[in-house]
Amino acid sequence: MSNCINNCKICSKLIFSNAINFDTTTNTLIVDLPQRNYNNCENYCIVLVQSIPASATINAPVVFSIGGGATQYPFLNCDCTPILASQIRTRRKYKTKVSTAVSSGVFKYIGKCCLPSNSTTVLQSIPAPTTAATPATTANTPS
Repeated sequence: MSNCINNCKICSKLIFSNAINFDTTTNTLIVDLPQRNYNNCENYCIVLVQSIPASATINAPVVFSIGGGATQYPFLNCDCTPILASQIRTRRKYKTKVSTAVSSGVFKYIGKCCLPSNSTTVLQSIPAPTTAATPATTANTPS
């Protein structure tokens, strides 16, 4: 005879993605979450269920949409830098905290440390250095 209790529950803050799409016009990886309210200062564990599209570029910022809506909410690292497609993996749980503003909000990763960056798109300083055009040199030829 089993002593199993038949009222097992999954935490209401465990969220499974509905879809993951790559928008080539904006170079953005869009993770669609189920339609519901995501409250300010609340923690949620988000699991990326679907595969990341092969067309996604490594430097594509990750954003969340809710219920297929057009509004996009950035996914930020714990140091407030944007999380890029190269930093996430499918079938992993990402602990996040929602932070809202007057008309928008963000999902901030609250893991033990920043997600690793394996992308080579990081600038070493700002503003980004520009290379000046070098004038063409002409050789002095004796007459």
